[in-house]
Amino acid sequence: MTDNIHISFDLDGTLIDSIPLMKLSWENVNTKLNLGTGWEMYRKNIGLPFSQICKNLSLERVESEVYDLYFSFNKDNVDKIKPMDGLKECIEWMDVSNVDWSIITSKPKITTDAILELFDLNPKVLITADDVENGKPCVDSSQLLTSQLNDKINKIYYVGDTTIDHLFAINSGFEFIEFNQLSESQYILNNRLVVSNLSDIKYYLNELENRNADIQGAG
Repeated sequence: MTDNIHISFDLDGTLIDSIPLMKLSWENVNTKLNLGTGWEMYRKNIGLPFSQICKNLSLERVESEVYDLYFSFNKDNVDKIKPMDGLKECIEWMDVSNVDWSIITSKPKITTDAILELFDLNPKVLITADDVENGKPCVDSSQLLTSQLNDKINKIYYVGDTTIDHLFAINSGFEFIEFNQLSESQYILNNRLVVSNLSDIKYYLNELENRNADIQGAG
């Protein structure tokens, strides 16, 4: 199974619990620039490219200042980020099983690199907001990813926590795995996977692949 699959991950809210730091960063921007745009308004846009978030919040005229303040605060306080449950076990399983994996994130490279260093994450491919013209849910990132993968890869799973991630997977032709830490891990018969602990991914992929093999064998 593992020879021909690739697993790609969203970063925020999937591999790492960065919501508390996002909230602090946004509140810091609001205070310093007196934006009057609360955290909940920002939170509804998480997953989109930062420029799109600013556009949605009518902050285009101060986007550069907002960007600099927000991501500088993020980088300076990266130690406040925590790993999601099962991150270490999931990475170890992929390494032992020779599963190629990647990260596709809407974060810029400057903060992404600091996070990867903090958690010792070494994906085969890293795609940040700086690497593409159009971020998720557009397919620029997935096209860049597939251009860098081995030709033997015939199935790509994308693990994410937002509707934007799900749309991105659909647009890209990837199988979607929903990460929802408030839910229970479950396997749904329409081939949709939901995990609340990243270490569960290996069990459900094995089950899914075995069922697909049984179906093919019966055919």
